[in-house]
Amino acid sequence: MRTMLIRSMGVVLCAAAFTVQAGPPLICHPYDIGNAQSLPWGQNHDRLGFDGTDPSYNTKQLTRDTLQILDAGAPVLVWMETMRRASLYGANDHGSAAALLAALKQRATAANPSAQALFDYGYFAETLKQLEWMYKEDLSGGVDGYSYVQRAIAIEPDSAEMHFAAAIMSRQPQRPDYAEHLRKARAGKADALLAANINSHLK
Repeated sequence: MRTMLIRSMGVVLCAAAFTVQAGPPLICHPYDIGNAQSLPWGQNHDRLGFDGTDPSYNTKQLTRDTLQILDAGAPVLVWMETMRRASLYGANDHGSAAALLAALKQRATAANPSAQALFDYGYFAETLKQLEWMYKEDLSGGVDGYSYVQRAIAIEPDSAEMHFAAAIMSRQPQRPDYAEHLRKARAGKADALLAANINSHLK
């Protein structure tokens, strides 16, 4: 009953997000990843589509399955949607969410981390923060995930997809570099899927 009530609150919160582009933007707006593989997603999700967690999915596999997708050479958009889904699965299994965050942190804090390692840890940490209303705790420990995404962009400054992610993260509250991230994201307009996501998320 409590889980249903919390998820109902999420529907209301995300309904506002869909109408005025407010609310937790890393959670309420699914990313269009075409036919790419991500974590399993059920058909009986709410009418807004932000939470399509499959009740038959074994969340004890969350870390393994998520890392497998992240390491498969998929585009950044797939990383973003996969971590969005992982955070929602973790709402019912905090231990699995914490284990995934710890695995991503280990990669991001190793010597000479890759841009992806920095991005994944920072993005997932910020996603978890935006679900604190559902988790009732901040699993990120207050880490500034945006700073990790900035470090990733410093390594791959021409990644329009990473700039897209940074634009979403920096839009509310708006940071001084939001406009620059948005400009560089739009520079990737040759990528039709990215352009569609920019249009739907950053109107």
